[in-house]
Amino acid sequence: MAYITQEFQVDYSIDNIYRLLHHLGFSWITSRSRHPKQSDEVQEAFKKIRNGNDPYDPVECQL
Repeated sequence: MAYITQEFQVDYSIDNIYRLLHHLGFSWITSRSRHPKQSDEVQEAFKKIRNGNDPYDPVECQL
């Protein structure tokens, strides 16, 4: 809110800021929280598994 006050010389409550952003077509998006025991190495290994869902990954079809 301080940024809006400094930049535009107006005072808005947080509710009105959300209402203005919604009116302008913005939406509130948050990231997913991470589990404390989550491993970055396991996550990267999982990303490398070919499952056929990536349209840019040429997986050969078996008929």
